[in-house]
Amino acid sequence: MNTHVDDVVRRLAPGPGPGLTAGARETMYKIMDEEPAPAASRRSRRPLLALPIAAGVLASALAVPAVFGPAPASALSIKAEGGYYLIEITDMFATPEAFEKQLRDAGLDIKLRLLPATPSLVGSTPILVGSLASATRTGSPATPDGIEVIGRPGECGKPFGCPLGIKVRRDFTGSAEVVLGREARPGEEYASFTGFDSPGEPMHCVPFYNKPVSEVRALLKERGLDIQEIAVTGPATGGREPEIKASVPDSMHVTGGYLRMVGKVTLMVSDAELPAKTVRTLNEKHGCPGG
Repeated sequence: MNTHVDDVVRRLAPGPGPGLTAGARETMYKIMDEEPAPAASRRSRRPLLALPIAAGVLASALAVPAVFGPAPASALSIKAEGGYYLIEITDMFATPEAFEKQLRDAGLDIKLRLLPATPSLVGSTPILVGSLASATRTGSPATPDGIEVIGRPGECGKPFGCPLGIKVRRDFTGSAEVVLGREARPGEEYASFTGFDSPGEPMHCVPFYNKPVSEVRALLKERGLDIQEIAVTGPATGGREPEIKASVPDSMHVTGGYLRMVGKVTLMVSDAELPAKTVRTLNEKHGCPGG
């Protein structure tokens, strides 16, 4: 076997120029074919010819990493519009720290948090907009001048709903905390919720008061909802706190309920029916027939 093959191959390996000439390539193959080598050995040598090219590609990649890496994502979009900062939330699941940093960089001392909320509480009605100083002093925050919640989704004339966020006057110099409701992810419990018969909720104006559990279960199924747990109220509990159960007789009367998470409901039931006057009051409150 020719013991100088490796030296010859290294000398013939292409440099930064156009690569091997036809004569050099022919000489290389003659040298390598003078004494046949095992297939595995031959395969282990030939990649040496590609090393200068691979090294060049790697060096180029290291020199311009920004070409391949994505730009850092922002949790908020902050734009100056007239006398306001228009602050739209672009990452619904960003941490409060990420929101706070961007707001601080814009010169605003505002803490912003998003909590999973039922449909009627997403975006439109703030869970809390208050002055931090007032909240500390009185225990019940007062809404500071200069902060507004961006309009209710679907009511701004845009085909895909309004953005979720806040408007802050550019001359706002106070401190505030804003807590808004966002859509919940599957399996995530709602941190803010209301009765499932409230306006904007799935059972709004559905006639379910005093109906048996069996009928209401069917009404819920039609709306993609399942009963997760049942809260027994009324005389059966002797005036105590509701008793939570996994199941009850289908004949018990449904008096209300609320969403616990996406697609899951806590149903409120009682042995006794709600008085007719109470049902009328509830329907009037929610703007439903039967008031």
